[in-house]
Amino acid sequence: MDKITQSYELYSDIISEFTEKRIQERFQDFYDAYDDFIKKMHLKKVVRINSYTLWHAVLDYFTDISRLKKFHKIERVNTFKIMAYELSWLIRRKPLQIVVDEDEQEDRAKAEALVFINEKFVLSYIVSYFTKLIGYDFYETLNEQNKACFDGYLDSLFYYLKYRNCSSQTLEFALLSFGAGIAATNIKIAFSEESEY
Repeated sequence: MDKITQSYELYSDIISEFTEKRIQERFQDFYDAYDDFIKKMHLKKVVRINSYTLWHAVLDYFTDISRLKKFHKIERVNTFKIMAYELSWLIRRKPLQIVVDEDEQEDRAKAEALVFINEKFVLSYIVSYFTKLIGYDFYETLNEQNKACFDGYLDSLFYYLKYRNCSSQTLEFALLSFGAGIAATNIKIAFSEESEY
């Protein structure tokens, strides 16, 4: 926790704007999401969460939101934009670290398979966001043609997360594209686009 205290000194304006409590809660939300992801993927022995880089991702996200609100003179930011800014910093900072013994052939093979583990987490986080947005697990209700289309969208998004420059603006556009698809189907979105930030 020493490193976190040192980080706070560098981000004192952001902490006073958003409060230490809110920032710590956001950090804990992501830490828990990462931990759940690691458990679900059975990766406890080979992947760990680097708290230091996660703290910086969260603090950098709040810094961007602060700048965005000041520049546009707005009180609140929509949820698509919030997600996009969060995810762009998580991809940039890469809080998931592969921990393997390079001398072990089996471990090297596991490590190679996990090169894009941060991007895989972000993709799973996006799917979880889509599910919350709609209010239920919509994938199971899709017909085969629509499942194939959605799977294609996710494959393209995963490719983008792995190999392209994931700016917050392009991620926001990708998320909004999904929202446009939902609007075209007349599905009611479960939660408001108002945010707490």
